[in-house]
Amino acid sequence: MKIPTMRAVVSAMICLAMLTGCWNSRELDELGIAVATGIDKNDQGEYLITVQVINPSEVATEAPTTRPPVSTYTITGETLFEAFRKLSIKTPRKIYLSQMRLVVIGESLAEDGIMPALDFLYRDHEFRPSYYITVAKNASVENILSVLTPYEKIPANKVMNSIENAESHWGVTTGVHIDTLISKIRSPGEEAVLGGLLLNGEEDVGNRMSNVEQADAPTTLELDETAVFKEDRLAGWLTEKQSLGFNFITGEVSSTIVTHPCENGETSSVELLRSTSSITAEMDGDTPSISVLIEAEGNIGEMNCDISIGEPEGIDQINLALEEEIETIVQSAIVAAQSDFESDIFGFGQAVHRYEKNDWKTLESEWDEVFKDVRVQVDVKAEVRSRGNSSRQIDKKG
Repeated sequence: MKIPTMRAVVSAMICLAMLTGCWNSRELDELGIAVATGIDKNDQGEYLITVQVINPSEVATEAPTTRPPVSTYTITGETLFEAFRKLSIKTPRKIYLSQMRLVVIGESLAEDGIMPALDFLYRDHEFRPSYYITVAKNASVENILSVLTPYEKIPANKVMNSIENAESHWGVTTGVHIDTLISKIRSPGEEAVLGGLLLNGEEDVGNRMSNVEQADAPTTLELDETAVFKEDRLAGWLTEKQSLGFNFITGEVSSTIVTHPCENGETSSVELLRSTSSITAEMDGDTPSISVLIEAEGNIGEMNCDISIGEPEGIDQINLALEEEIETIVQSAIVAAQSDFESDIFGFGQAVHRYEKNDWKTLESEWDEVFKDVRVQVDVKAEVRSRGNSSRQIDKKG
């Protein structure tokens, strides 16, 4: 048998010594687990942060209590790093950030520029990049993160679940993580968007336990519209309809409901179950043009039109009306982006880069101006797969 050398023995002893424990371990009862952070700027130009921290004893029990499941702490600092460290003067425990679910950016900070805040959030090793980022609308981040929510004990989880639910079934919002956000801000020919978070109700009621003790909570948190950015600054807000149009173009609609009018003044609703999008670009002389092809499939969910959908001609009518309605929705988003915000949130510049690389070298430096006048051709191909249990409108005559 080969006898180990002294060098091998010493190396093994060093390795064993290093595996005896975690030098920086911290006990769970020494940490305050933060699930949401709000970041804004105050009138003095200082960073203002609000942290939503779990109260473990209240979350663990199913019995009704008089204490809220979370606590919020607010403080200011010249930098975000300083502000987070200053939280130690307010909180009894070290704030633990690795379980973060949500970051809410205030409108003042969004208008001033969010890249410095993103630098800190991305650089700090305690922040995992899996949290969603949203923008507060019509309320301070402190008030939004103080709202207690029914159904979900932890408000940050409620917002996170709402984002994922709306993304899957309504199509007007998209959950954005920090990696994607930074990439879009830094990419030539593409701008960023973030979901809006609205406080609906009275601010001073939302932070009371009584807010969750009623069947219909008087103060709620809702997803509202989409924040449009130009570089890293807030440029404005897309409406719900425009937000849906944006997601159609970018291929982010998993499922939604499209309602269109009929000739008899009534409406029909189609549940879209699949939607895809492709964006191509070509040059017409010195001017780029964009083509957007959207393909959608769905089922008739509600029929109040006087159309016999048992016949192929009737289905063709529904398909045509559906295509026209989707095109109208998409065009509303394009007009808003080009005319109101002058922000290429669709990545049309990236399409020019992919398809016309040589021309993009000339256009890149002036794309902000070129984008406003780019011609966009939208083609929609819709197909209804199922009409449901009836081939006609169900009315009083049977």
